[in-house]
Amino acid sequence: MKKMISQISSKVAMLVLMIIALNACKKSEDQPDEPARLFKPSEVKITSGETQAKLTWTVPLMATGKTLKYSIDFSTDSTFATIKYSATSDTAGVTVTEDNIPVRTKYYARVKANATADQPESKYVRSSVFQLSGTQLFLAVRDNDIKETNITLRFKPTVGLSSIVLTPATGAAVTTSLSTADAAAGIKTISGINAGVLYSAELFDGTKSKGLVTFTTLLPTNYTVKLNPGDDLAAAITNAANGAIIGLNPGTYTLAATSFITQKTITIKSTSGNPTDTKVNYKEIDLEGTGAGVTLSGIEFDGTAGASLYFINFIGSQAANGSAATFTNVVVENCIVHGSTTAFLRGDRGTAARDFKITNITVNNTIVYDMGLNGSSAYYTFHVNKMQFNTIGISKSTFYNAGPGLVTASTTYAGDVVPTVAISNSTFNGFGGNAKYILLDANANPIKFTILNSILANTPKSGTVNAAAIRSTGAGSTLSISNSNYFNLSSALTGGTTLTFGTATLTSNQTQNLGWSATTTDFTLSANSTLRTAGNTGSSIGDPRWTY
Repeated sequence: MKKMISQISSKVAMLVLMIIALNACKKSEDQPDEPARLFKPSEVKITSGETQAKLTWTVPLMATGKTLKYSIDFSTDSTFATIKYSATSDTAGVTVTEDNIPVRTKYYARVKANATADQPESKYVRSSVFQLSGTQLFLAVRDNDIKETNITLRFKPTVGLSSIVLTPATGAAVTTSLSTADAAAGIKTISGINAGVLYSAELFDGTKSKGLVTFTTLLPTNYTVKLNPGDDLAAAITNAANGAIIGLNPGTYTLAATSFITQKTITIKSTSGNPTDTKVNYKEIDLEGTGAGVTLSGIEFDGTAGASLYFINFIGSQAANGSAATFTNVVVENCIVHGSTTAFLRGDRGTAARDFKITNITVNNTIVYDMGLNGSSAYYTFHVNKMQFNTIGISKSTFYNAGPGLVTASTTYAGDVVPTVAISNSTFNGFGGNAKYILLDANANPIKFTILNSILANTPKSGTVNAAAIRSTGAGSTLSISNSNYFNLSSALTGGTTLTFGTATLTSNQTQNLGWSATTTDFTLSANSTLRTAGNTGSSIGDPRWTY
């Protein structure tokens, strides 16, 4: 027993001696008594902006009463294998600018105190990574300005701008010179680029970068047929095979009777990509039967002359409108659509709930107006009662004088999926009427409904609307409106109450009155409008076309 106690005591004593030794070493390491370490600056802090960064540091412990100079190196790697720029300073700070290092490039800095007559130079202290964000004179690239083999870039008119460099994801960069007139106009079209390619565009004043944007050119379109004004568009639609792409050269075309797209999905697209030079006077486009769908792109559709009731109408068949059908997708992009008296889109003709099914309905970069009898129609802009859908997506679009309400899916049914209505970066003005719910009537159906970065103004267009802008009581529904602006939303033209949004979550919204009336058609935001930076990413809200 005594022997065992003796062994334990010996081990405990050895452990205590080891702890003492370690503490002694730690104390020695923690105390910066080495002159070069006492002379070392510390705590490098960086404040970086568009064109310059300010570096500051804490003066060394031994600096009291000494006049010190510092050496500062800048490198693109943390090991400083290659020094890109060096500077000196006789204060505890230095400013580096775009004249010294390029913008949008990650850099590290290191600082040391130089030797004095009685003190060696210090060790380096290193900074965290930083970069100059760069001046941004480019405006956001507009969808309409992106073509297959050319791009139109817009920027803030600025004296001295000299060139734009386009760099593809793979391959050599191409430089385009800017004339004095280009710089003053703030716009440049560059041709001869490749289709379906991701490009970065950098704007220069001499060697200084003044902006950077990216875009992807459109994929090449393989038209099945190209038509000229005077050709029979109705016959081309009838004769088109599934998957056909009908190209319309600039001019005016007429669809005097209802056009049936029967059990096939086709595309009708302007060859110019410009809806202001390619027009179709229509009566009605009917999607008929399982497999029917359509993409419409770059065209103005005018229903006035044809006394149009609907722009797009879903039917099971011409013989039995309500017979069950599963449709493919509908896409309306880069279009101008106007002049239907009942609705933009009707999908409620199925005999029973869920007889009609579709995956996606998409409207992007499109202007829709004069739909629904000045707000007094019985039909919503998107009238999809009974129709099972996955998503209705509306983005970068403008709707005005376009129906008594936006979306109705009020017939209760148990679907395969919870449908989504997603609205973003869009502008709505002068709409609502006939006692409807102006934004959504989902009734007891579960639904996901979001409005983001959008502007809603001036209800009703005629008559009255429900005091609640949204009706949605379905279990599991999620409703939100965020980073948006709304004003003059009332239940009646005179003497009404301000509309409410039910259980929708409201986040970062504003109620600025922009001075629009119910008959306004130009929704341009003023140059100093705070809504130009009110989006969830700091960009503008509403349809982006109104920020140029």
